[in-house]
Amino acid sequence: MSESEQESFGKKHMAIVLGIGLGVVLLTIFVNRRDRQAFLRHRKDPSERLRSLDAVSPTSTLEQWWSATKGKLGLSEAVDGQFVCAVCLEQVNRSQEIRELQCMHVFHRECLEKWFLGDHFNCPLCHRAYFVSDAPPRNDFVWMV
Repeated sequence: MSESEQESFGKKHMAIVLGIGLGVVLLTIFVNRRDRQAFLRHRKDPSERLRSLDAVSPTSTLEQWWSATKGKLGLSEAVDGQFVCAVCLEQVNRSQEIRELQCMHVFHRECLEKWFLGDHFNCPLCHRAYFVSDAPPRNDFVWMV
């Protein structure tokens, strides 16, 4: 093979490799875009989504919740009801609205709602699942194997 034939052969191979690489990139973009559009179609209005949160985590004030829970747990009156929200790391006042999860962890109502609307369905503290989404899972990336 002459030198010019080798150079031509190398250019052809380079064009094939670049073409395949571009095809893979375009396919990945297409699949990600299609999955994102499907995800957005299934996404509900935030107020509708919060109604589904009400079913698993009702709203009450810390005072109401603490009065009921203290008796269930058999705690004495000497135990103080000081709680810190694990989402914002601020103290929960007795008059503030809270949400309790099945694991008995308590959070500011607003904090847990933001957490939930961000597609987090596990307790921020113990990671126990508290909600099962009916929407398809969101895939930000397509993994090529």
